[in-house]
Amino acid sequence: MSDLLNDELNLNLLDFMCSGIGVEVNISELSKTLKKHRNTIKNRLNELFEHNIINKPIYPFLWLYKEFPLFVVTRADLPRDKLTNRFIEEDEHIFAAFFHKEEEYNTLLVEYHKDIHSYQMWRDNLVKDGKIPSRETRYPSDALLFSNKMIVKYDPSSSIDVLEKNFREKHHTEIEGYAIDEFSFDILKLLLNGKGIRTNENFLAKKLNVHRKTIERRIAILLKEKIVGYPTCRFPKFIVPPDYILVFSLLELKKQNDSILKIMHDDPHIPLIIKAGTGRYNVFLASNFYKIRNHLKWQEDYDQRFPDSFGAIKNIYLSPGMTFSIDQQYVSLMIIKNRKKRLHGRKLVDMMKT
Repeated sequence: MSDLLNDELNLNLLDFMCSGIGVEVNISELSKTLKKHRNTIKNRLNELFEHNIINKPIYPFLWLYKEFPLFVVTRADLPRDKLTNRFIEEDEHIFAAFFHKEEEYNTLLVEYHKDIHSYQMWRDNLVKDGKIPSRETRYPSDALLFSNKMIVKYDPSSSIDVLEKNFREKHHTEIEGYAIDEFSFDILKLLLNGKGIRTNENFLAKKLNVHRKTIERRIAILLKEKIVGYPTCRFPKFIVPPDYILVFSLLELKKQNDSILKIMHDDPHIPLIIKAGTGRYNVFLASNFYKIRNHLKWQEDYDQRFPDSFGAIKNIYLSPGMTFSIDQQYVSLMIIKNRKKRLHGRKLVDMMKT
């Protein structure tokens, strides 16, 4: 499988696919499915994109979790300046970041790394390279380490059901200032579930100077080997709908673990579940809610449903307005870019030897 990522054409193709180049919304398919005129679909799509309700389609790079199997959530004490902000937004390991004040910390980072050694080397080099101050002038970071092999659920689009339920119950009628309606939800649900999306193989073939059949065959292999997932649209921010609060939770499940995890797996509030081994906590959750009080009630409902099953719980509430501007595909695209660099370097060495 790794040979697929040591092939120049595959890497160039992945670069396009994961950037959304040559990946399009299929207006005709949406028109037939929703029984609406093409122009009606097109106008509504433009509104959803312009108001940042949803991103344009891409192929998700599933190999990210094999390349970087270590998932890290770090609370950090960092300066509030342009240099630090630039480091956070351009570092190839930082997937998401939030301004978050808790105790001595003011920033929360979500990162992907190869292993503990490479993570520690990365941290040391940040100070050596002057990207962050030494410990003499800041409070030491606090990191939670998780294995991507222990992911129980990862469904970034699941919260569309929460969004729609709140809309139907009149909790809100706008998203990012956009007056949403049932027709908008019909489009969103299809796109977030990968429906109504097409790949323009002819365009990609011309860009890469190969035959269309070659592109079709390569994409089929990349999908089969789970290098990428099927094309889909995503919410603009990390696993949370616009205007919603993201909650990171550490849970201590004392009993009925399997039953609780099964219920949580089907819960649309929760896009991410990872089994953990952090002190007394054995589960990490990412969930999202329109208001903090909604989360507190939801948490109490679980506690009542499974009495004496929950021990300690630690919640971190992350506001949508306090999120750093990081493209969700950035870490994936940097993996592809670095592999292209290494492949080019090996080719130069081979040429010199010849």
